[in-house]
Amino acid sequence: MEPSRHCVSGQKGRLIWLPIKRTYAELGDACRAANALDLVGDRWTLIVVRELILGPKRFSDLAEAARGITPAVLSDRLRSLQQAGIVEQVTLTDQPHTQAYAATTWGQGLETVLAALGQWYATGPAPDTCGGMTPDATVLAMRTMAPPLLAALPPIALHLYDARRPDPPVHRYHLTAVDRTLTIQVGFAEEPVATVTADSTVWGGILFEGLPLADAERAGDVHVTGDRDAVVRVVGLYRAGQRPTNGHGNLGIAVTTG
Repeated sequence: MEPSRHCVSGQKGRLIWLPIKRTYAELGDACRAANALDLVGDRWTLIVVRELILGPKRFSDLAEAARGITPAVLSDRLRSLQQAGIVEQVTLTDQPHTQAYAATTWGQGLETVLAALGQWYATGPAPDTCGGMTPDATVLAMRTMAPPLLAALPPIALHLYDARRPDPPVHRYHLTAVDRTLTIQVGFAEEPVATVTADSTVWGGILFEGLPLADAERAGDVHVTGDRDAVVRVVGLYRAGQRPTNGHGNLGIAVTTG
C-alpha cells in the first residue's frame, strides 16, 4: 500500500505528519485541464507567470510585483515552474552578471489563459475589484481588451510605474496599430507622437473605470507630452469597448495584479 502521509521535522524537533500531495494525473484523471492545474493551480503560480510573460524579472522584482508572497513561496513556485518548462532562468542582456527569470515560449501561452479567466470573472455577480495594478498587469489587460481600430493610429510611448513601490522603476511600452488592431508591446516607440507617463493603477482606472484623464493629470498621476489628442483617442477607444459596470475584473488580473 502506498503511504498517504510523510513525516517532516517541525519546530523544537517535533515530528509533523503531512499528507502526500498527489497530482490529478496520479489520481487517474486524464482531463488536460486537470493536468494543467497540476502545473499552475497552486496559489501565486499564475501571478508569478503573469509578471514574466512580457519579459524577464529578477527575484526581487517578482517579490515586489506578487504582493504578499514570501521569499520561500516564491522560490518554491519558481522551482516548480522551471521543472515544468514554463519558466527558465536567464541572464539580463543589459546586466550581464544579473540572473533573472523569464517565461518560456510555452509559458507565454498562459497569457490567453489569464485573459480568459479575467473575462470569465467579469461575467460573475460581483465583477468589481479593489487593489492596484502592476505595469505588466495593466499592459496585459490592455492587450486583452484591445479595441478594433477604424483608422490608423500613430505610435504612442507608454511609461508605467507602480506608485505603491518605493522609488519604482519605469517600464516602457509602446502602442501601435497592426492591421487595424491596437497592439501593445514592450520597449521603446520609434518616433512616438505622444508619451504617457503614469502610475499603472491610475492608467488602468482611466481606461477601464472611467477615471477622467484630466483629473489624473491634475493630480500628478499621469503626464502626457506631445499629441494629447492621440492619447484621448486611445482612451475613448477603450471606453467604447467596455461593457457597463465592468471594472478591473474583466482585465484578467484584477486584485491579483498586486
